Amino acid sequence: MGCCDSSKKVNNTDKNFSCPFCDSKGANVGIETLKSLLLNDSKNTLRESEIYKYCKTPDCEVTYFCADKNHFFKTNNLKVKATVKDNGLDVHVCYCFDYTRQSILDEINKTGDTRALEDIKAKMKSPGCFCETSNPQGGCCLGNVTAWIKEAKLFKE
Repeated sequence: MGCCDSSKKVNNTDKNFSCPFCDSKGANVGIETLKSLLLNDSKNTLRESEIYKYCKTPDCEVTYFCADKNHFFKTNNLKVKATVKDNGLDVHVCYCFDYTRQSILDEINKTGDTRALEDIKAKMKSPGCFCETSNPQGGCCLGNVTAWIKEAKLFKE
């Protein structure tokens, strides 16, 4: 069973701290996400006892932060581009099954629609998704995919 439909949840202890750059409350993210997606040099400074949050502000360069305002990770500390932080067409909207903004846009331009959402949902059942370790947000991508499909249809050639 994939992350999107499992009972496994990130530690929801809502500590009262916010992003040191933009003051966003952020969203809790599991340590396994950071371990998987941080570059090795950055991973070496990871504090496993900390609760980390993901900064959802698009124009903020901080990706992950904790209660210590001097300890955070920026977008350039990631192995991948984060959907929310980079609006390039080469950026993934689904990391598990390799859907980029461009691949969805290409399908819409070619056929008038996309089956990406249906395909992702089917693959979530088998072989299953691994969003906790592939998506910088640390969770399900379906919201990002749905939002991009809606936006991409507006830009259809």
